[in-house]
Amino acid sequence: RLGRGAALAAALAAAAVLVGVAGAPDAGAVGDSAERFTAARLAGLRAEGRPVFVDATAAWCVTCLVNERVALAPASVRDAFARYGVTYLKADWTRQDPDVTALLRRFGRDGVPLYLVFPASPDGAPAVLPQVLTEGAVLDALRRTAG
Repeated sequence: RLGRGAALAAALAAAAVLVGVAGAPDAGAVGDSAERFTAARLAGLRAEGRPVFVDATAAWCVTCLVNERVALAPASVRDAFARYGVTYLKADWTRQDPDVTALLRRFGRDGVPLYLVFPASPDGAPAVLPQVLTEGAVLDALRRTAG
């Protein structure tokens, strides 16, 4: 009985989070203006010396949805993307895209979320952000990337 009660409580909590995320007003997330990720597009931007933020996500990923609302949608983050000239690439893994799978494997991941901030320097290594994002963590990574 105790196990069933705990499972029911966990299911209700998860449902509440999903309803909250789905019902939250759209704050004009950066993802709304994101470009579709391809390995070729990332390579092209890097060759041009442009900083890039890669958001490896999926429609069914609850953590990804929460991160988008909490850490990527605030005006301060959108402003930082524009101020630092960072291109936002959305790597959608909802249907197991092979390019996204290769990206995940390259960084030792078996799933989403994965957040990468590539510096403007074409040979610079990307910063790998935590799976649970905060607005401050994103802003700090963008500041470091900008130099």
